[in-house]
Amino acid sequence: MKKSLMIIVTLLATVVLASCAGGNQTQQPQEKTLRVSYQLKHENKALAKKTVTVKPGSNVLQGLKKAWHVKLEQQMVTEIKGHAQNPDLDEYWVYEVNGKEAKKGVTEQKLHNKDHVVFILKDISK
Repeated sequence: MKKSLMIIVTLLATVVLASCAGGNQTQQPQEKTLRVSYQLKHENKALAKKTVTVKPGSNVLQGLKKAWHVKLEQQMVTEIKGHAQNPDLDEYWVYEVNGKEAKKGVTEQKLHNKDHVVFILKDISK
């Protein structure tokens, strides 16, 4: 009887210690919102700046729409805050994320916390 009681106590102690060991691991809290800054430029002239909060998994367009009124044609940004593209002058909206030219469309480019997105209305023929 003493032997079986000792085995049970040992097993219980092992389970308790194993569950406590897992409790020491720290988990990164998942962010509930992302803070993203947006800037508008016409060539090198600053037009506007805003910081918005979006949900994780949001794309560039979702954040842009939280900041300003946006017009689209075939998933391409054609106007932001009243500043429209001008095909006659080869002026189109392009954008950068964290100083790097975007390689994806505005609906495909995901946002991360503290991203800096710059939309530039510029002459693409230069």
